[in-house]
Amino acid sequence: MSLKVCYVLPRLFPLRSGVLTSGRTVTCSALALEMRRRGIDVEIVAPVAEGRKEFLALHEAAEIIRPLPSYGGGMILKGMGDIHSLRRGLKKWAREARYDVVHSHAGSFPYAAAPLAVRGKRTVRLHSLYCPLGAQAGVYSSWWERPFLARLILNRLDKVVAVTGNVRQSLEQAGISPDKIHLVPMCVDTRRFQPHRVETPSRFFPEGSEGAKVLYVGNGSREKGLVELLHAVRILVEKGKRLFLVATIENANDIEEYSIGADAARELVKELGIEEHVRFLGTVDSIEDLYADSDFMVLPWNTTRGPSDYPMAVLENMAMGKCTVSTPVGGCPELLRNGKAGVLTDGFTPESLAQAMGHVLDHPDVRIAAGEAALEVSASLSVTACTDKMVDLYETLLASRTSSAG
Repeated sequence: MSLKVCYVLPRLFPLRSGVLTSGRTVTCSALALEMRRRGIDVEIVAPVAEGRKEFLALHEAAEIIRPLPSYGGGMILKGMGDIHSLRRGLKKWAREARYDVVHSHAGSFPYAAAPLAVRGKRTVRLHSLYCPLGAQAGVYSSWWERPFLARLILNRLDKVVAVTGNVRQSLEQAGISPDKIHLVPMCVDTRRFQPHRVETPSRFFPEGSEGAKVLYVGNGSREKGLVELLHAVRILVEKGKRLFLVATIENANDIEEYSIGADAARELVKELGIEEHVRFLGTVDSIEDLYADSDFMVLPWNTTRGPSDYPMAVLENMAMGKCTVSTPVGGCPELLRNGKAGVLTDGFTPESLAQAMGHVLDHPDVRIAAGEAALEVSASLSVTACTDKMVDLYETLLASRTSSAG
């Protein structure tokens, strides 16, 4: 069956290197590129800030991205402006392109209004939800987080794709019919992220640093738990544990709260007296080398609202065959197979983080076994495997549409 697929994203914010960030964007672009390799006609539609369009040319998906204007200021106005831009662009292009599939990908449900701008007579319309309904987070507004609003929009689609079992459960609790929901997990590029050796001396960890090399990937927001992690490092250092933490702090969207949080974290390191055990980095383009150079990663998050229920950094770290120490947040227990493919903390406090990290430090065999199990899990979440599932879903929906019309 020949397909013409349109993927819809809330917005794109390419870095100067052309790298695209966020779980939904990485997953969506990976699926689109794999479909193109299979001969499927696919494009990605997304608002792009004017000053960032030139960087898109450096991304391998540049040829299939159709940028739209990005409007508004602030999280709410920007979101509303981008939805308006998407609907207007899709109405125009759908008349010319005659899409078989229009599929939006976002962390929240209002963006599902975008594919609804395309008439559903011959086009199947879907929305992939990357964060559970009702999850809370600092900079993200929750005024629209009402089950009746979710039902009003999502029930008009042909399918709602849940990227984790946790997201699926939240949809069912909101009253979305189980028949309307289909589970296709997030994917990870196992061709890029795979076990490999790195050059020595390390480009990331200081020469001469002793003990385990620990990694944090995220931003400086309160909900990412960096403060708790730094306190956990102090607890471990005071107990005589040998470790060095590299924290990569990104803020591609220039969100003020994230910048304030990152600055506060740097000051906290000084207050705690752990300067010899912590280094801060910005966004790392060759992050696969940083994963490879680390012994294990720590995810101290207290919510998966905003990025994705399967944190992209954890997926990538697992594909590298590395151990992840994570709080029991969102879909992480599910992803880490309840502690078999990683180590889960008992809670979200510095003490619980320190306890789990200390266990990994004292038992290298646990770290190695978790990394091996993680590698097996990541194989089932490869781009190829997830594309197979997505294409099967599209063909089933289109065949059903054709059968009903006949």
